[in-house]
Amino acid sequence: MSKSSTRKSLAVLTRMAFIAVMVFTAMATTTLTATPAAAAQANIAWSAPTDSTGVTGYKVHIGGSSGSYSQHIDVGSTTSYSSSSLSDGSTYYFAVTAYNAAGAESAYSNEISRSFPALPTTYTITATAGAGGTVTALSNTKVSTATSGSSTITSVTVTSGASQSFSITPATGYKVAGVTVDGVTKGAVTSYTFSNVTANHTISASFTLNSYSITASAGTGGSITPSGTATVAANGSQSYTITPATGYKIAAVTVDGASVGAVGSYTFNLVSANHTIAASFALNSYTITATAGTGGSITPSGTATVSSGSKSYTIAAASGYKIADVKVDGVSKGAIASYSFSNVTANHTIAASFSVASGITVFATNAGGAAFTGSDGTAYKADSYYSGGTAKAITATIAGTTDDVLYQSYRYGSTTAGSVMSYNIPVANGNYSVVLKFADNVGTGQRVFDVKMEGTTVLSNFDIYAKAGNNTAYDVTIPVSVADGVLNIGFVTKISSPKINGIVVKTR
Repeated sequence: MSKSSTRKSLAVLTRMAFIAVMVFTAMATTTLTATPAAAAQANIAWSAPTDSTGVTGYKVHIGGSSGSYSQHIDVGSTTSYSSSSLSDGSTYYFAVTAYNAAGAESAYSNEISRSFPALPTTYTITATAGAGGTVTALSNTKVSTATSGSSTITSVTVTSGASQSFSITPATGYKVAGVTVDGVTKGAVTSYTFSNVTANHTISASFTLNSYSITASAGTGGSITPSGTATVAANGSQSYTITPATGYKIAAVTVDGASVGAVGSYTFNLVSANHTIAASFALNSYTITATAGTGGSITPSGTATVSSGSKSYTIAAASGYKIADVKVDGVSKGAIASYSFSNVTANHTIAASFSVASGITVFATNAGGAAFTGSDGTAYKADSYYSGGTAKAITATIAGTTDDVLYQSYRYGSTTAGSVMSYNIPVANGNYSVVLKFADNVGTGQRVFDVKMEGTTVLSNFDIYAKAGNNTAYDVTIPVSVADGVLNIGFVTKISSPKINGIVVKTR
């Protein structure tokens, strides 16, 4: 290039540089942005020189201190530039130069600077919740969640110096087993707060099923299995068996104080609270029913309650009777006078029957007279169990007896033929000998009558005087069987009125 041409180019650049500096100072604009997710940016722009003859491009110079530039970016002929990848928390300085086709470059334009504030420092808190519950970050949306097996892992972003709270919540049927923070146990807490966070942290919670206690007890006379206090997991079940001892029965079973009856087993299902179960027992009780027929007694009589023990009975015949048989549960034990049930384990019956004893006086009456004891010891009742007739007594001596009093009183019937004077004597069914006692003084053929027993004529056209003579004792013994509990004796008028001085009924 000639000297003249060189001088011309320098003159143009000198003028251009002056213009560029003036334009950059007056017209340059910058847009600075900073976002937490990206490095700081600076957008700068300038206007071309008013006299830009010979200018072919521009260079942007960036440095970390005023007048000292470490980056020199040729941006070509454009009049703007966006600088990225700048660092937050730093200050940058910018200047522009122009150059021509020959590569000559102008002086620096005026300098501008921009400071980018440092982004806040963040930390991560990793929260892990085992099966059966959750660990939740409160009042924070910067959360990401993942799973690992049965655990849930939550990553929470926290700004330096801030606080972060967590809630630890067990699922239904579970409880917090333990919480660790940065590997250190904090107990079974349900919340935790990290204050003034300046580092990464971890929080981990484990959970376990709720467990409840069931206390089982049994009174005397039996057992409950299992006994004592059992631990049952939430929603679990537990079964019990109630067994009475020998000779006992289940009296009652109560669950949480309320009766469920005399059951032999019980199951708690879906357990969600503590419980109690208690069994009580009672001695087995059985009934023994004792009965006695006519002619005796059994002691004690009626129905007795026996609790797995023994019971004794006494059987006694009444006067004029004997024990015929004793049956236990329908089986004959013979004519025994006592019986004992031992180790009673069932209901029983005992029944005694009696029969009339031979030759035993079961009834005696002084017909028409008062009570009297005969010379043989027979006790005569005052006249009783008669129907009809009239009582009368005489004072004459009676031959053939030392018991004159018995034969001096009598009961006589109507003189109307066919009329009946009777005695109806209650006795046990059986066979008897009836002694009819007579004495008379009216003469042969003056008093004639029939005697019937149990509807059968046993004496026909009977004439006392013809049989015995005047005022002489005359006894007639007649066998009879009674099947209806009453001995019926009838005196039927034939001639004059029938009479009777005494009646004795003996077993046979």
